Amino acid sequence: MQNLIPKTGMLLIVFLSTMAMTQTPVPPSNVQANSASSDSVKYFSKDDLAASFAKGGTVATEPNYKVMTAHRTESGNVEIHRSYTDVFYIVQGSTNIVTGGKVIGEKAANPEEPRGDSIEGGQTRRLSAGDAMVIPAGVPHWMKDIEGTLLYFVVKVKTAE
Repeated sequence: MQNLIPKTGMLLIVFLSTMAMTQTPVPPSNVQANSASSDSVKYFSKDDLAASFAKGGTVATEPNYKVMTAHRTESGNVEIHRSYTDVFYIVQGSTNIVTGGKVIGEKAANPEEPRGDSIEGGQTRRLSAGDAMVIPAGVPHWMKDIEGTLLYFVVKVKTAE
């Protein structure tokens, strides 16, 4: 796993781009360039990330985004996120991901994030280590046909209300 962490360089580009688009702009007047607090900077060592990937979990949460590590060995349920855009970056393994289409067996236990059994139609893409995907809020998606141990970052960006 330690050899996989350098592949996260692409993830930094995705994170920075995503977060830059969602941050509130700083007013140009009456604000000094060094006014931002270094307390807002988030750093994760390769050991921290390896431990997080081993179990999966949230590594950072802010009002407009979450950064998570995920670990899968088998297919999941269909997911629909009403309020978040998902940004995936695959670190290890591969999967087919189906996006769009009609959700079969939808369960709305949580109306903001309903789940389902499968997708009819939609578009299937193969994601492998180094690949990234952005799935807008409201688009059904389903990871299936997992090969190996799938490790991936998820950045959940809150959509404007």
